[in-house]
Amino acid sequence: ALQCEAVPGVLKQIDAGAGRVCGILKEGKVVEFRDGHWVELEASGKHVSVGPAGLWRVGVDGLVFKWFRSGWVQVNPGNLIQIDAGGDKFVVGCNASHSIFCLNHRPALSYDGTGSVSWMAVPGKLKYYSCGPVGCWGVNQLDEIHVKLGVSGNSCHGPEKWYRIPGSLSMVEVSADGEVHGVNKHGWVYKRIGVSACNPFGSGWEHLRVAGLSSHVSYDRGALWIICRNGDVQRCSFSEALSFE
Repeated sequence: ALQCEAVPGVLKQIDAGAGRVCGILKEGKVVEFRDGHWVELEASGKHVSVGPAGLWRVGVDGLVFKWFRSGWVQVNPGNLIQIDAGGDKFVVGCNASHSIFCLNHRPALSYDGTGSVSWMAVPGKLKYYSCGPVGCWGVNQLDEIHVKLGVSGNSCHGPEKWYRIPGSLSMVEVSADGEVHGVNKHGWVYKRIGVSACNPFGSGWEHLRVAGLSSHVSYDRGALWIICRNGDVQRCSFSEALSFE
């Protein structure tokens, strides 16, 4: 069963990864959850992601920024609507025309704001794209779900092939440990069952019983963070049923 507790704050987006939790407040400020409350990170934005590749955000105008040492540096070039730092130290994202881009781990980790980076174009069209250790999951404008395998820090674009997964989601997030969660257009939260290195597609969707309707979800290290449609935040954990097999 899912045990949930309310977390203070009103958010429009949240991302948990590498033991950290960041989000965007309703008014657009970028924040990080520390010691039970949200701390402002001196910036505003429309999307933020934290993970093995560090802390990245998309500004309100679509420009891309990376947290380097003690502050934000602009990533040049870069214009996205969504970004994900959850892959194996590489970064992926989608732009306003739903084109997909990625940055291999070397430039993603070493970029310090000087010079430029070379984003790689990924064939396909998605509005939301998220990567984990055994593949990348995305959804397109029709809420169709697609998976790409064979993606790595040295080859963030991977092979050209996409695999279609049954179901319909408006956003999907892959955690650093490979767990896959998403929200559909009705505000229902789903977890992909059985995802592993041996079975990267998993075996089916489980509808998680969450109070109210949701708009965004992210998972890291046993905690499922859910934003309700009104911006309220819940932190949930799975209490495992004991099995005596």
